[in-house]
Amino acid sequence: MKPHSMIPLYNATGTPVAYADDACQAIYDAKGNIVAWFEQELLYTVQGRYLGWVQHGWLYDRCGRPALFAENATGGPARPPLGQAAVAPPRFRLAALPHPLPRRQPRPARRCRTTEWSPLSSITYFVQ
Repeated sequence: MKPHSMIPLYNATGTPVAYADDACQAIYDAKGNIVAWFEQELLYTVQGRYLGWVQHGWLYDRCGRPALFAENATGGPARPPLGQAAVAPPRFRLAALPHPLPRRQPRPARRCRTTEWSPLSSITYFVQ
C-alpha cells in the first residue's frame, strides 16, 4: 500500500490530534490506527458506535458541540491558532477499512449545533 497524505483534525487548542485520509473515508490516530469511519456525514467508531457528524469541516459530538476541525472549516466557534500548522501531517500506510463494516449503532436524533466546545476535543472523542 502506498502512503497517503492526511488532513489534520485540530482540537480546541489548535493541536492536531487525528487525521482524515484524503478520500475522507476514515480517521486515524497519530500512529496510523483507524479510530473512526465516515458514513456520508455521520461518524462511527471502528466498532460501529455513533460518534456524531461532520459539517463544513467540523466534527460535532453527539450533543452538537464542536470537538475537532479541519483547517478549512467554516462557521463554528472561534478557532484557536493552529499549532504545528507549518509541519506537514504524517504520511501513513493506511490499513483498509474492515469489510464488511461493523453494524452501525442507531443514530439518535441530531441535536442542534452549539458554539460551546466539546469536552471531548481530543483523541478521546473517538473513545467516548
